[in-house]
Amino acid sequence: MFTGLVTDVGKVRKAEHRNGLTRFEVESGYPLDDIAMGASIMHSGVCLTVVDMGQGERGAWFAVEAIPETLAKTVLGDWNEGARVNLEQSLKLGDELGGHFVFGHVDGVGEIVSIEDEGQSRRITI
Repeated sequence: MFTGLVTDVGKVRKAEHRNGLTRFEVESGYPLDDIAMGASIMHSGVCLTVVDMGQGERGAWFAVEAIPETLAKTVLGDWNEGARVNLEQSLKLGDELGGHFVFGHVDGVGEIVSIEDEGQSRRITI
């Protein structure tokens, strides 16, 4: 589970398609010791599992994989090398619950039907 609060902005350093999956390598500001194989990390609202990790010239990186359905129903399908990605590591027992519970499991696609300016905000109807 996640809070929905972004804790880092990562950068896609590599995106490659193989064996029906798309593998993304993401550079992050998270210390390598804080990333575990099999860990769940939220990527711009989508929960993905760490399948590889390492230390690069600019800091830690980790790899995740996405299936075609995930690419079709999320912004991940638009990611290329250099894309900026909002990140959040999963909640741990004792973490502050400053946001709200988010699971990151995508099960549908909405359509924006209207956008209305309201002062310094916008109301988006989906």
